Amino acid sequence: MKRGVARAHAHVLASPALGLALLAGCARAPSPLAPAWHGAIGLPGHGVLSGGAEVPADAEGLRWLRHNDRHWGTPRFTRAIARAAAFVARERPGGVLAVGDLSTRTGGGPVPPHLSHRSGVDADLLFFVTTIDGAPVPSPGFVHFGADGLARDDDHARWLRFDVEREWLFAKALLEDPDARIQWIFVSDVVKAWLLEWALARGDGPETIRRAAAVMRQPHPGGVHDDHFHVRTACSPAEVAAGCELLGPRREWLDYGAGPDDEPDEELAISLLQPLSPAPMP
Repeated sequence: MKRGVARAHAHVLASPALGLALLAGCARAPSPLAPAWHGAIGLPGHGVLSGGAEVPADAEGLRWLRHNDRHWGTPRFTRAIARAAAFVARERPGGVLAVGDLSTRTGGGPVPPHLSHRSGVDADLLFFVTTIDGAPVPSPGFVHFGADGLARDDDHARWLRFDVEREWLFAKALLEDPDARIQWIFVSDVVKAWLLEWALARGDGPETIRRAAAVMRQPHPGGVHDDHFHVRTACSPAEVAAGCELLGPRREWLDYGAGPDDEPDEELAISLLQPLSPAPMP
């Protein structure tokens, strides 16, 4: 068993409340016995969603990748995604954000192939892309970018270029939006390096760059993420009171309200996205 997973399981055994949440699927859910619980309830991989909002299908600067019932999130989060896409559209017209999976309308239950995406706090957002000549085009789907910044679009028999300018503008808009409360942007180390280099070259503010460096992380395990951003929002104090469970490091630029510190270990936060393995026999 990997060290991070072992530590996560040890944390579960040491925390009865967290253990119940993980083993039973979700310790909290809307019910007449708990009318105050609403919004993102429980953990990202073991929660439900109540009273969510859907990302608009064709808002300014964005479109759905697929027409399904997986575009729901907390209202605060879905509005922030739409605002960031509109910001990019105004700053650099022509690009369109392709929105992949968030959560289903009520969350809960598995959302294959994801291990999370159950409580309305996760979003798969495809990269902005251009043609080789630099013309913005809609993303055809989850195309993998190599170290040269190029990806093959087999459906259209063409090569695409990673649009670092628009992608950074999108990340910047999310990181500077206090309502977005970005805790993680899971993305490949190579893409992270491109974006930070671009931000430094254009002279963006050091605080925004510092935030980007902190939240961008290539997950292990979970795939390289060289074809999209997996963005996670952190529970707000009001959402915690309504049933959202904090997981992972606190970002010092976000307001968490009064209360004890939560688990700061980044490896634990990612390890808890994995299904639990059977406990070894004594």
